[in-house]
Formats: sequence, C-alpha cells, structure tokens
Amino acid sequence: MDNILTVSELNFKLNQVLEARFPFIWVKGEVTNCVKASSGHIYFSLKDNQDLISCVWFKRYHQDLTFDPLTGECFDEGAKPSLAHSLRDGQEIVCAGRLTVYGARGQYQLIIEHAIESGIGQLYEAFERLKRKLASEGLFDNKYKKPIPKYLKNVALITAPTGAVIHDFLRISAKRGNKSYIHIFPSLVQGDEAPEQLIQALQTAQDHIFPNQKKADVIVLIRGGGSIQDLWAFNNENLARAIFSCSIPIITGIGHEPDYSIADYVSDKSCATPSHVAQFLWKERDILIQELDDLEYTLKSYFTNKINKLERECQFLIKGLHYVSPKNKLFEKSIRLDELQSRLHLAQKNLLQEKYYLINNTQKTLLQYKPQVTYYTDILKQNQKDLHKTINTIFEKKDISYQKVTHSLQSNFIEYIKEKETLLEKLNIKLEANNPKKPLEKGYLYAEKIINGQTNVVKSVNDLQKNDMLKLHIFDGTVETLVQTIHPKK
Repeated sequence: MDNILTVSELNFKLNQVLEARFPFIWVKGEVTNCVKASSGHIYFSLKDNQDLISCVWFKRYHQDLTFDPLTGECFDEGAKPSLAHSLRDGQEIVCAGRLTVYGARGQYQLIIEHAIESGIGQLYEAFERLKRKLASEGLFDNKYKKPIPKYLKNVALITAPTGAVIHDFLRISAKRGNKSYIHIFPSLVQGDEAPEQLIQALQTAQDHIFPNQKKADVIVLIRGGGSIQDLWAFNNENLARAIFSCSIPIITGIGHEPDYSIADYVSDKSCATPSHVAQFLWKERDILIQELDDLEYTLKSYFTNKINKLERECQFLIKGLHYVSPKNKLFEKSIRLDELQSRLHLAQKNLLQEKYYLINNTQKTLLQYKPQVTYYTDILKQNQKDLHKTINTIFEKKDISYQKVTHSLQSNFIEYIKEKETLLEKLNIKLEANNPKKPLEKGYLYAEKIINGQTNVVKSVNDLQKNDMLKLHIFDGTVETLVQTIHPKK
C-alpha cells in the first residue's frame, strides 16, 4: 500500500505532468463568466462550441504590450493597453499561459500571461445584433415600462421547478410575503426548447385566476447564474416580444449581477439576482412596521393639528357670532334706550322747572303792571269796535265797485273770446292749407335723410349720396330705403 497517494500528492504530481507536458501554450476561445476581483486578478472561462476551461489572469501579468506576442513585432506607436482593462464576456481572445492544477478545487486551470483580442464571439455578436434591433423598435424604452404595484397579492412565478433559485425565492417570500399568493408556472430555463416553454408559461400566467378571483399583480421570471450559453434562452427574440406585449408587469432576475439578457432589457423591472427580486417585491416586516408607525404618527399629527385649527376657527366664529348676535345688539339698544330715557326725563324736569320759574316771574311782573294793563285793555276794546265799523264800511264800498268791475270784465271777456274764435278759425283754415300730410293723401310723399339716428328733410338731390339711408313718409306710414342711383334734373 505504499503507492497510495493523498489528494495533495496527486494534485502535485498532476501539476508536474501538466507543466512538463504543456510548459507554455496558446489557446483560442470566447470569454465567459468574467469576474474582476478587488485584488486586481481576473477570473474567467474560455469556451468553444463544446467545452470550457477555467482561466486566471493575475494582476502582475497585466502589463501594457510593447510588442505582438504572436509575431514578436514591436509596436512603433508605443505600448498598447493590456486587454485586461477591457476584458468582458463574449470576447474571442488568443491567450498564452501555463496549465496548472488548482489544489483547492482539484481542477486544472490556465494561468494567463499574455492575451490579445481575436474577435467578438458569435454569441456575443448575435446578442448585440438583437439588442440593437429591438432597441431601434423601442422595446427598451422606459415610456412602455409598466409600474410595479406597491402592494402585491397575486404573484405568478415562472422558473425551473427545482433548484436553489426557487427555494431561495420562496424562502424570502415566506418571510416577507405578507400572505401573498404565489403560483409557480414551471418551465425549462436552459436549452433549445426553453424559449418556447417560457413563452407558453408567460401566456398561461397572464390568464390564470388566483383564489381571490383576480389575475396576477406581477409576473416574475427568474433563473440562476451560468455561462452565456446557459442564459441564452433569455436572449430569444420571440420571448422578448412576448414580454413586451404582456399586459401584466414583468420582473426579471436572471443570472448573477454581471449577467444581463435581452429579457432584462425588455422587462418592466430587472433585478440583479432572483433573491433580489423577492427582496424588491416584499419589504422586511420590520421596515413595514416602521413605515406603519411613521404613518400612524403622521396621521395623528395631522389630525391633531387639524382639530386644533378647527377649534381655533370655532372659537373665532363664536366670538364673531356673539358680536353680531341679535340678542347682543338688542341688549346694546336696550342700554342705549335706558340712557336716552334717563336723559329725556332729566331734560323734561329741567324744562318744567325753567318754565315754572318763568311763569312765576311773569305773574309777578304782570301784577306790578295790572292797573296800566286794565287801562290799555279798555282802550284796545274801543279801538277794536271802531276798527270793525270802519272795515264794514270799506267792504260795502268795495263790494259795489267789485260788482261793477265784474260785470265789465264779463262783457269784455265775451268780446275777446269771440275775436279769438274768429282768428282761430282763420288760422285753422290756413294751417290745413299748409299741412304737409294733405298732399300725401293724394299720392305724394316726402323724404328725410337719416344720419346717426337723426333725420333731415331732403330738399334737393344735392343733399344725397349713394347708399344714404332715407325715411319716406307716405299717407299711411313710413318706408326706409337706401339710395341706389341719383339723377339730377338737367
């Protein structure tokens, strides 16, 4: 049993064989699964149509090239940047290095020392060609992206029915899902038949009715990481168009963070990984509780401020109502009336006292002059008698004169009326003879020119112009007309 080797010994011997058999080799292939570590090292795989080989390009070999490693020709223009700066999935490269066994994983790998670009790989070229085509048709435009509902009840999940991806998604949704319905629509996610199955699952998910009698709020399309060949089903044109035409928002989580497929570009929301999809759809319960607390605080603050504001307005209105209240006005008027009554009583009292004092003083004064008053009173009475007698005599004389004047006026007035009646008859006959309406009864008429609502009698054709407005007076009415033609008398 001396020939029994440990794993480390076997890997060491294999490494010696590989390094002796392949001390320095050139390999051509397409880059896939390219990862640039924080240390500066680059890890990727080279592939052809059938197989893969793991590669590592250490940072110390990233020097800029001063010559072509294939031909040995020096670059006249100076050093060219190392391909390490722009290495990406889909590039077809030619690289040189050493084969070695990586003991930690027990697999052989190629240690890259030089690498130059051979051309863009066929898959990457096809990817870019389809990407440009769909972009030119507007399938990637944000204006067509459907919004994702904030609160989800029904989720349609399209993925492979087995594997870590679906378990991770369901595990996260179980913690955060808040009693959402999740219906799984199984489908292949790799291989030539995968695009057709994905399209069929997408159509079925759109028509599915959940237990709450509603359709899906969102459709989730997820798959784990892999090479560009593994993810190629999601770069299918028919699948892209089916996603674009779907009436329900679609979220994709395909591959790992560096991976990006055509389906990601077309979908309404793309997440880095399937787990990120679940984390995007459902927030953590602690965050939801915190948001709920914030909403509760906001609502309480709002209603407290609202109530305080309404109370202040109510107090203001009560004060205003009290100020304009009829009862308050009546009370003010009542006080004013009492005040006026008091002032009136006081004024009456003062006036009566003044009159009382005046009467007393007058009585005293009259008593002093009583003998003289009696004397003058007798004289006044006698004068009144003489005055009445004289007035009666005058009235008798004036009455006789008045009768004579009245008789004379009556006679003169009758004569005056007769003269005026005769004159009126003469003037009436003359007026009738000059009445302008008399000729109208015989068929004549006369015209007036209307200017700004005013009328002037037309006496000559020289007073008129074409399109002047005329009012024609006829025996039984008037007519308004426009002047069309003027014929002066020759």
